[in-house]
Amino acid sequence: MEPANDPSNTTENHTTNGTSKPKASAWLWRPWQAKMWWAGIAVYWAGKWASFHVPSLEGFYTSALAGYLNILFFPMTALFILGAGFAQAWFAASDWEFVEPTQEEMFHEHSVGGYSDLASDPLDPRSGLHWQHFHRNE
Repeated sequence: MEPANDPSNTTENHTTNGTSKPKASAWLWRPWQAKMWWAGIAVYWAGKWASFHVPSLEGFYTSALAGYLNILFFPMTALFILGAGFAQAWFAASDWEFVEPTQEEMFHEHSVGGYSDLASDPLDPRSGLHWQHFHRNE
C-alpha cells in the first residue's frame, strides 16, 4: 500500500504522547473501497428485503449467484476482511511481539506411557489414574 493511501498515516491516528495508535474507522470506513463495500452491503440487503414484496426480484435472490453474494455482502465478512488491516496496524503500534517458543514449550516431557499429559497416563504413578494393585490379606 502506498504511504499516501495508508489509513494509519493520518494525523488523527496519532495520540498526544507521540505514539501511533490506529483507529478502527481509518480502516473500516475511510478508504473508498470500504465505503463502496458498505454501500453495496446496504443496497444488496435492501434489495433482499424488497424481494419479499416484489416478485420480479425474487428470482434473482433465490439464484446461486445470490448465494455467493450473500457471503460477499454479509456484514461480518466485510468487518473481518477490513479489520485484518486494522489488526495488523494495531499490533505493529503496540508493544507486543512474537517470541519463538523454547525447546521445552515445543517438546514437553512425555510420561511413562507416552502421553503428553502426565496426569492422564494410567501407567504413570504420578497421575491419579495409576493402575493400583490391591493385595488381599488372605
